[in-house]
Amino acid sequence: MARTERVLVTGANGLLGANVVRWLNGQKRYEAVAMVRRGCNMRALEGLEYELFEGMITEFRDLDEIMASCDYVVHCAALTAVQSRSFDEFCQVNVESTRRILELCEKHRLKRMIFVSTANCFTNGTLEKPGDETGGFMPWLRRSPYAYSKYLAQELVLQAARDGKVSVLVVAPTFMIGARDGSPSSGRLLLYCLKAPVVFYPPGGKSFVDVEHASEAIGSALEKGRSGELYMLSGANLTYKAFFREALHLVGRRKLLFPIPSAFFTLVAKAGKLYQKLGGRRVLLDETAGRLLCLENYFSNNKARRELEMPETDLKKCLKSSYEWFKKNNYL
Repeated sequence: MARTERVLVTGANGLLGANVVRWLNGQKRYEAVAMVRRGCNMRALEGLEYELFEGMITEFRDLDEIMASCDYVVHCAALTAVQSRSFDEFCQVNVESTRRILELCEKHRLKRMIFVSTANCFTNGTLEKPGDETGGFMPWLRRSPYAYSKYLAQELVLQAARDGKVSVLVVAPTFMIGARDGSPSSGRLLLYCLKAPVVFYPPGGKSFVDVEHASEAIGSALEKGRSGELYMLSGANLTYKAFFREALHLVGRRKLLFPIPSAFFTLVAKAGKLYQKLGGRRVLLDETAGRLLCLENYFSNNKARRELEMPETDLKKCLKSSYEWFKKNNYL
């Protein structure tokens, strides 16, 4: 009888990481190894089976210890929080840790690495013509320490694939919706909609993807897909207004929805820039974040559906899953 293959999931307590562990639990041939920071919030992993490894992705020794016993790695962990963080901090976590993981994949001869990138590393499209993997990094997003550091890490991964040192491919999820959002992360948008007495929405939109389908595509990528390739893991393309309407309809609530004009984000960005200059602290809604909220940030997942057999997102289903999980865990 063939042994089960060990899959290391970094950032396993996050929304995507926990759902990758959940997917692995349903596969007889794989064993999930969850790498998390000591003392972190573990709620997302409740009820799942995994081998726990507490360590830091910024520590080579920790990575070396656990990767020596694994067959695959799904690298989900990343620094995303903007406030009070320097670009050097983002590079240390997002770029240098990726470099170390690539080195250890080669050293320990892992079968494949899946690098979780972000849709922010690609040029967005419209509802009529969504963006895809061929759209390059938008230069103005260099001002986003998260997006630019993830892009630099992605370039490291692609170069390693070109050098033939390791089998590695890149997946880029869009805005994920679903259960097991313990922090919460992207689920904050749904929580805002459900809790706010009046819902204000920006002029742009996003590609909302079922996190279960994103994790299923990642699981498929352990064996399928081509090394050195990019795969956009996107879902339903909707304006923020349409998304909020869908969420409120799901729970049978009626609320006033008010649009926020683009000019508002310009004013907030200027105020934030002044605050940052005086106080030395980054703000959550800076010029770059405001511009993203005003974009038609839509993408196609044709390549992932074709090569990784990624299912299409049913927004009602993943919204319901997210809502029920938040309700069960007393977030509402």
